[in-house]
Amino acid sequence: MNEAPKTSLLFSLAARRPWLVLALALLLSVLSIWLTAQRMEFLTGRDDLMPQNTSFNRDYRAFRAEFGSMEDIVVVIEGGDADKVGSFGNRLHDALARDKAHFSDVFYPYALPYFRDNGLLFMPLEDIRELRRNLTLAAPALRALSASPSVQTLFTHMTGSIERYLAGDRKELPGILFMLDKLGAGFTSFGTGKGSVPSMESVFMNPNSAFARAGRQQILTALPVRDMAGFVPAQAAIAVVRAEVARLKALPEFKGVSVGLTGTPVLEHEEMTTSEKDITLATVVSLVLTVVLLLFAFRGVLNVAAAMVSLLVAISLSFGFATVAVGHLNILSMVFAVMLIGIGIEYGIQVVLRYQEELKLGAGEMVALETGMTRNVWAIVMAAATVAAAFLTFVFTDFRGIAELGVIAAGGVVICVLVTFTVLPALLVLLARYRGARTRAAAVRLSEHGVLSRLLFGRPRLVIGLTLALCAASFYPLSRVSFDYNLMNLQAKGLESVTYAYKLMRSKENSGYFAVVTANSPAEAQAKTARLERLPSVDHVVSLSTLVPDHQQEKLAELAALRRELADVKPVPYEESLSLMELPKVFEAFRNAAVALKARLEQERLPEAKEAAAFVATLDRFFAGLEKERDKNAVGMLQDFQGGMFKELPGKIELLKQSLAAKPVTEADVPKELRSRFVGKSGKLMLQVAPKGEIFNREPLKAFVDEVRSVDPHATGEPVMVYESMTIMRDSYRLAFIYAFVAIVGILLVAFRSVKYALISLVPLLVGLLFMVSGMWLFGISFNSANIIVMPLVLGIAVDSGIYIINRYRREEGSAAGVVLSSTGVGVLLNTLTIMASFGALMVARHQGVFSIGAVMSLGMVACQIAFMVTLPAVLTLAAKK
Repeated sequence: MNEAPKTSLLFSLAARRPWLVLALALLLSVLSIWLTAQRMEFLTGRDDLMPQNTSFNRDYRAFRAEFGSMEDIVVVIEGGDADKVGSFGNRLHDALARDKAHFSDVFYPYALPYFRDNGLLFMPLEDIRELRRNLTLAAPALRALSASPSVQTLFTHMTGSIERYLAGDRKELPGILFMLDKLGAGFTSFGTGKGSVPSMESVFMNPNSAFARAGRQQILTALPVRDMAGFVPAQAAIAVVRAEVARLKALPEFKGVSVGLTGTPVLEHEEMTTSEKDITLATVVSLVLTVVLLLFAFRGVLNVAAAMVSLLVAISLSFGFATVAVGHLNILSMVFAVMLIGIGIEYGIQVVLRYQEELKLGAGEMVALETGMTRNVWAIVMAAATVAAAFLTFVFTDFRGIAELGVIAAGGVVICVLVTFTVLPALLVLLARYRGARTRAAAVRLSEHGVLSRLLFGRPRLVIGLTLALCAASFYPLSRVSFDYNLMNLQAKGLESVTYAYKLMRSKENSGYFAVVTANSPAEAQAKTARLERLPSVDHVVSLSTLVPDHQQEKLAELAALRRELADVKPVPYEESLSLMELPKVFEAFRNAAVALKARLEQERLPEAKEAAAFVATLDRFFAGLEKERDKNAVGMLQDFQGGMFKELPGKIELLKQSLAAKPVTEADVPKELRSRFVGKSGKLMLQVAPKGEIFNREPLKAFVDEVRSVDPHATGEPVMVYESMTIMRDSYRLAFIYAFVAIVGILLVAFRSVKYALISLVPLLVGLLFMVSGMWLFGISFNSANIIVMPLVLGIAVDSGIYIINRYRREEGSAAGVVLSSTGVGVLLNTLTIMASFGALMVARHQGVFSIGAVMSLGMVACQIAFMVTLPAVLTLAAKK
C-alpha cells in the first residue's frame, strides 16, 4: 500500500475516489431496481413478439377485427355419462356467465335449447338408423324396466324372453342376443365393483359414434377480461374458472366427471408462471454456483465479494436499462439476467486473476491491480464487443421478440464492462486494507512439462489432425439436427393445459386447433367448403351451414318411427330397493335360462351359440365375484350395479322421448349467440378448418397450411400464425447468426490488425459450434424457439475467450501452452465454468424450453472449452510462431 501506483485515466478515478464510485454505483442500482419494479411489464402473448408488417399478420388482424378475439379459456368436460357431463357444463356456464368482471363472453353449446331440442338431428343418418334398430330390440325390456327399474325386473324379464324363445317364439332371439351383449359388456366393465356399469348411451347407441363421443367430451369457452396490469392478463379469470370447477367437482352428483383447462390464455399463463419460477430458481442456483467457483479460483473471500457485488450492480443497472430502452420483457428476453451472470462475471475474472498473479510475483497492491486492469482492457473491450455485436445483429431481424432481446443483452454487456472498470477496482482498493500480510513468493504456475501438459500440448500436429477428423465427422450431425416447431414441447411435462390441447387435437368433434378461411357469400362458403374437405390433411369444416342438420326429412322419419315405438314406455321414479330374499332364485333362474339358450343354439348349430357361450362365461365370473364378496360387500355391489343402470333411467328415457319430437330447422332458427360466432361484423362468413391429424410438428403443420392456402391464400388462424412465426423466428436467428459472424470477423481484424490472427481466433468458434451440434445430436436435442438464443452467445464466447489467449500470447513472452496454463488460461477456464454454472442452473427447470437453453449452452461451453484449451494452443504453436 506504500507503493505509488502508476497513474492512468482508467485507473485513477477508482484508485483515488473509490467511495465515490461505489456510492454512485449503489445509488444508480437502487434507482434501477425501483424503476424496474414500477415500469417493467411482461408480454405474455406470442403475437406480441411477431413482426407486425407481414401479410400473414395483416390477415390475422383483419380476421380479429371482423370476428373478434378467439383467445378463449377452453374448459374440456369429460365423463362416461353425457347427461352428467352436460349438467356439469350447464352449472359451470351459469356461474361464469354471471361474472361480467372476469368474462366478456361464455359459450356452451349444450346450454342452448337449439342443440338440446334438435341434438339427434345432428347425428349422421346411419347412426340414427342404428339407434332405431337398437331401441326397437330393447323396447320390450324398456317397457318392463320403466314400470319397475331394478335388477330383479331386468333378470326376470330376460328369463321370460329366453323361455318364450325356447318354447318356440323365434322372434325373441334378436332382442335376447342384443340385451345379452349389452349385459355382458356391463358385467365385464363392472367387474368386482371397481368398474362402471353400462350407461344409457352405451346400451342404445354406438359408443364410438361421433354423437356419443361429442356427448362424453363437451367444450365450454370463456373469453377473459384481460387485466393488462398483471403479469399474466388472464390470470384472474383463469383462477375463477379453476375455483368454480373445483367447487362443482366436489359435489357427489358429478362423481366421474373430469375437467381440464386449455386454450391460448391458459397455455400462456402456465408457460409464464412455470418459466418465471424456473428462472427465479435458476438465478439463485446460478449465483450460488458462481460464488462457489470463485471461492475455489480466488482462494479468498474478499475478491469474491468484490466480484459478486460488481456483478449484482451490473445486473441491476441492466434491468434499469432494459426498462428504459424497451420497457418490457417477453418469454425470450426473460433469461437475460441468467445470461448476464455468466457473461458479466467473465470480465471481472480476468482482472482479478491477473491481479492475483501480479501479487504472487511480488508487485504491490496498487501496481498489481493496475496491471490487472491495463493488461486486460484491450482484450476485455474486444471480447465484449464480439458478444455485443452478436446480440446487436438481432436488431436487423423482423422478429420483434428477438430484436428486443438483442438490444437488452447488448446493453447489458456494455454495462458489465463499464462496471468491471469502475466498481470492481474501487471495491478491490477499499478491500485491500483488510488483506493479511503477504510474503513475497515466486509465482505459482502450472508446469508446461508435466505429463498432462505434454499430452495436451506436446504434439500439436496430432491434435490438429484429430480435431479436423472430428470436425469432418460433425457434418453428419449438423445435417440431422432440426428445428422443433412444436410449441407444446417447450412446456413443462405433465401440464394439464398441454394434455388437454393434445386431447382436443385428437378429437374430431371438438378440434380446438383449426385454420380459418372466410367467404363473402353462402355460395362462396359452400364452394370453399367442398374444396377444403377434399384436401388430404383436412378432416372437416365447421361453418354456419353445418349448424343446420342435413338429411332432415329422412332423419325426422326415423325419429317419428321411434316415437311410435316408445309411446307406451312410461317410466316411473326409481326407488333404491333390493329384494334380497328373492334375488338368489332370480339369479339362478336367469343363469339356468342362459345355459339352456346356449345348449339350444349349440344343438341347432347356430352361429349365435358363441355369443351365448361367451355371455354365460361372463355371467359366471360376475356371480363368482358376488360370491367372493358375499360376507363383505355383495349387497353394496348389487346396489351400485342397480343404481348405476337404473337410477337415472327414468329421466333419460323422458329426455330421449322429448328429443324424438325434433322439428325441421332452417338457418333462421340458428340462435344469435351461435350465429355471431360464424358471421362477422360486415357479414363475412367464417369457415373453421379442422386438421385430420396432429399438426403440432413442422411437416404435418406445413402440409396443412399449404393445402388450406391453396384454397384461400389469406387463410389464417392459430396453425398459420404458429407456422409463419416459427419460420420467421428460425430464419431470423439464422440471418442474425450470419450478421454476427460478419461483425465478429470485422472486430477481429480491427483488434489484431492481422488477417492471420483473425483467422486463428475463428478456430475455437468453428470447432466449438461443430462439437456442440454433435453433442445435441447425440443427446437427441433439437433447436427450438427457446434454446436458439444461445447461438450468438456461444458465437461470442467462442471468440472472446480466444481473444484473451491470443492477446496475451502476442503481447508477452512465453509459449502458447504457457499462456493456457497462466492466469489468462485459468481465467478462460473459469469463465467457461461460470457460464456453464449460470446456464446449467436452467436445467433445474420444469419448463422444457428453459431446460433446453441450459442443456444446449452447457454442451456449447464444453465444446468451446476443448477448442480453447487444446485446439487453439496447437494452432498457435504451428501457425503463429513469434
